[in-house]
Amino acid sequence: MRAILLLTVLANTKLKGYAEEIWQQDLSKDMQIGASTEGYNHVGLRCGAEKMTVELKMTEDFSGVIYTQGNFYSREPSCFLDPVRGRSFTMNIPLNKCDTERTGEKYTNIVVIQHDDELLTPGDAAFTLECDFSKPRDLTVMADLNGNKRRYTRSSIALVDADPGRDRKKRAAYVESYDDEVFFVPSKAYR
Repeated sequence: MRAILLLTVLANTKLKGYAEEIWQQDLSKDMQIGASTEGYNHVGLRCGAEKMTVELKMTEDFSGVIYTQGNFYSREPSCFLDPVRGRSFTMNIPLNKCDTERTGEKYTNIVVIQHDDELLTPGDAAFTLECDFSKPRDLTVMADLNGNKRRYTRSSIALVDADPGRDRKKRAAYVESYDDEVFFVPSKAYR
């Protein structure tokens, strides 16, 4: 995807109206969004039976937007968060909404942390979140003391390029857990 900058300059201000000139410049080689490890202390994921709970802890007050990929324009509350200001945020992403992809018992979504309300910029971050409820082949289902079956979960968070035109399968850093919770801490993530 090419980054195109459109500049509109109002010229020839006459009584009858404005004439517009539009200049285009390809900035795709000059400006890269990237996969940022700055601006947040950690990202936590808790996999539940009906939702992914994402907890974000920022290093400074944040007043941008946080959303699942594909839901920036819809601004549906469970898929989009527009905080006034703060350092700690929680999103509950339903497994059957917000463009969550399902492959068997594996659920995947991408969350974007965007510092500007309208524009992706360098320093923004995106994370691929994954909750995998498939039973591992070498483990058996166990029951707790109440007789409830425990569902084995693998959860993971991968830091990816925030630019939707880049390859979101290419991970800049990655953490996983064979539990229903995992935490991504930029300084401790596998690269």
